[in-house]
Amino acid sequence: MRKLNAEMGCLPSEIKFNILSRLPVRMLCRCKSVSKDWLQIVSDPYFLKLHQEQSKRNKQLLLLNQGLGDDEDDTRPQFVHFLATSLEKEVHFGLGGFICGYVYMIPSGHDLICLINRGHFHIFSPSFIKGIRLPQAKLSNCLEMDAGFGYIPSQNEYKLVHMFDVNPNPFAYSIKCEILTLTDGGTIGADAWKEIKQECPFKVSGWGVLANNKFYWIVSVVCTPCEEKSIVSLDLETETFDFIPHPHYVSYLEGNDMFLVELKGQLCFIDTFAYPPVTDIWVLVDPVRKIWVKEHRIDLTMLQGFDDEQTQVLIHGYENGELVISSQQKSLEFYDTRRKIFRKGEDLNLLWHTGICLYTESFFSLGIVDSGL
Repeated sequence: MRKLNAEMGCLPSEIKFNILSRLPVRMLCRCKSVSKDWLQIVSDPYFLKLHQEQSKRNKQLLLLNQGLGDDEDDTRPQFVHFLATSLEKEVHFGLGGFICGYVYMIPSGHDLICLINRGHFHIFSPSFIKGIRLPQAKLSNCLEMDAGFGYIPSQNEYKLVHMFDVNPNPFAYSIKCEILTLTDGGTIGADAWKEIKQECPFKVSGWGVLANNKFYWIVSVVCTPCEEKSIVSLDLETETFDFIPHPHYVSYLEGNDMFLVELKGQLCFIDTFAYPPVTDIWVLVDPVRKIWVKEHRIDLTMLQGFDDEQTQVLIHGYENGELVISSQQKSLEFYDTRRKIFRKGEDLNLLWHTGICLYTESFFSLGIVDSGL
């Protein structure tokens, strides 16, 4: 690396910035010790902004695999395996500290990843390959772990939202909500969870999606929601709940395979039909007036290996102008929304339980957890 420093010494600063901004975070941290010149470059606010913009254009793919099952009586240690891959590199690494049982992954749409294991929240940074266990969240009377995790660029902080049922009656519910904030390099105290006053009006289904400074969940079918109250939102600024109507009434009645995702900073509703086999992508173009627009319709018969009875289609985000799609195959599919064609990715040996997400490299530091002891 010192030889590279000597070779780059005569280059203009703009070219140095451009070259170094393409390197991963862990390598840039090593670059700081090469020379005072490189330390100054990597620490420069302009360089950090340039690296962030470069990372947003070139998101990384993170895959999570795990070996042990979901037996609640099994207390053996669990070990998860990650594969971080892009066009330039492929890195394998593992992370311990879990108890046997399924490890759920909630992406943030940015860098950090939230992992849930046996009711405990963990935060993982793929950029630094570092993980921490968060302070214990409130216990819930229901078995489900309902949560949401996301990044707010304007504040450079992450929000983790946890829903928990405090009603002991199995035939009723009273959903409370608590929020944990992660700041860059900040200390996470034992009292980091902050409970909000308003209760969530319904039980929710799936992980919450952050867009427009609000978290959104689909209301659980056990609550028999009406069309106008099929999606619940939590405003992080006012800490109040509201409802968003279902974008497509026919789909709501038929009970299609539906989920929420954030794409390009906007809330999207993914609606997959069995007959005809298509996936519609609705975009919440006006969060205030609650207006949806159907932006894309994907013909699933063009998808290699598609089975209208068994195939589950999941959209994970955009990469280089294409939608990244998993469909229970060993490889990912990439859909060009302009040309309306699929491109098959390389064989990643994906399993049915493989966790998949896109992330953006960043210098966001996890800081430390203060147990208060």
